[in-house]
Amino acid sequence: MKIPIEIKSEDDIISVFEKSFEELQKNNPKKYLSPRTHSDLRVAFVEAIANVIKHAGELDQKGVVTGQLFLDEKTLGFEVFDHGPGFGLNEVPVPDLNDFQSSGRGVFMMKQLSDSLEYKKKLRKNVLTFKRHLLGYEETTRGLDLLYELSEAIIRNVSLDEVYQIILEQALELFNVERASILIYDETVKALRMVASRGISDDVKKKTTVRAGDGVSGYVYQHGRPLLIEDVDSNKRGIEKKDHYKTRSFISAPMVCSPLRYDEKPIGVINLTDRLDGKEFTKKDLKLLSTIANQAMACVYIKGLVEEIKTTVSLKQEMEQIRKIQNSYLPKKPPVIKNYSLAGRCEMAQSVGGDYFDYFYEKPYLFLVVADVSGHDVSSAVTMVNFRSQLKSILKVSSNPGEILSQLNNSIYDDLQNSEQFVSCLLIKLNTETGVYEMANSGHYPPLLFKGTTPLVE
Repeated sequence: MKIPIEIKSEDDIISVFEKSFEELQKNNPKKYLSPRTHSDLRVAFVEAIANVIKHAGELDQKGVVTGQLFLDEKTLGFEVFDHGPGFGLNEVPVPDLNDFQSSGRGVFMMKQLSDSLEYKKKLRKNVLTFKRHLLGYEETTRGLDLLYELSEAIIRNVSLDEVYQIILEQALELFNVERASILIYDETVKALRMVASRGISDDVKKKTTVRAGDGVSGYVYQHGRPLLIEDVDSNKRGIEKKDHYKTRSFISAPMVCSPLRYDEKPIGVINLTDRLDGKEFTKKDLKLLSTIANQAMACVYIKGLVEEIKTTVSLKQEMEQIRKIQNSYLPKKPPVIKNYSLAGRCEMAQSVGGDYFDYFYEKPYLFLVVADVSGHDVSSAVTMVNFRSQLKSILKVSSNPGEILSQLNNSIYDDLQNSEQFVSCLLIKLNTETGVYEMANSGHYPPLLFKGTTPLVE
């Protein structure tokens, strides 16, 4: 679908974009266009129009800047037309980012925000084309955009009920399902309680409590492992199809902050069933739902942390509480691996801070991470918790150390910039069967590798 645009004044750029984007979204209600995608597209659009006005003199020549927003099965983007002399994208120099007057900033920014940027010089008019892959077009993009949306819930001052609702709405949209639910373990009743749902009556929601081990939710909660039932009638786990289910396939995932750590218990479960297209769920669907569930757990935990900080009586008590929570995120003991001896210790310089290390083992690969958030205060501790949660989720969809740190940087960069913080990190992936390791370092001190009695700087 294409929405034509006309801009007759610099003051109209934002309003024209928002009106056109709203129309595009209205005519494609089943397409998920995240707030981040909306924001990135708007920034790129403003830069494109500004360049056309400034360098091509389009308003002076024609009195109007024309183009179009477009949306298809795979991409979202825009085209902007000009009648100037044109230029080569590869000829535009990388700007000095410390100088706001440096030329090339607009093109540089559009390149960073796009998946594809083209400029073609033609006889009648030149065309700048900006493209961004849609959520779900690529599996990695799909998962990372989801993590970003959930992380925004942490930054915004929203309640836990709103966090649950955000998670539920995204799951409904991404998996195209009619029925979904989130259940959280309630210590007062010693059972799972439904906190958010779709396709389930309020009466059923209020009455629903599930003991560990009972039904799909109880099974997943008790074992701490995701569950895919392709055909409930032929499954061998003794789980029966509910009368109100319309399809025979469903998926369920535990909400665990560290799925690669064997010592952590779920706090709840996310369930999905009744796909609108009638198709069965796949292992890829289960993997993505597990990622959502893990990040949801991180959101809930961090929101709880923030609420605890707000209600702390004094600064001393606040610091002590943060210290306890921060220490709880450090590993209590290393994994036991044949032919390997592992040990770790963290001594913080002050009462709280952003120091962090951990192990993650999923045979045969062992991930070792050492990180440090700038500063030694409450903000550093909270950022460390957010960093850890994001890292755990990305480990579910990527295994290359360099790609993991790159994706992590893209995910938390804006938050770090807004809080004027930075994180250094060393990530090592070791194949425990072959002894081969891969390492990625983002600004951290280089590690020491000891062979025999001689330390070698790597």
